[in-house]
Amino acid sequence: MSEAMKLIVDGYVRLSDRQALEDLIAQHQRLLADLKARSSGVIDISISVGQIEREIAVIAEGLAKLNSTAAA
Repeated sequence: MSEAMKLIVDGYVRLSDRQALEDLIAQHQRLLADLKARSSGVIDISISVGQIEREIAVIAEGLAKLNSTAAA
């Protein structure tokens, strides 16, 4: 999924679609919070949490690229 997320983020960066990236990162942050809140300790969620955190990092990198492009 991370490779797919990189392609999605790259597309939004090429289109300069900051709002789409901000919506995407907000959705992932809500998903992460939900997942952590529902964890009962019986099921290991560490793999899912790690994946979502990696995707958030990819999206944040895309936003940083847009910020540096806008500053230039």
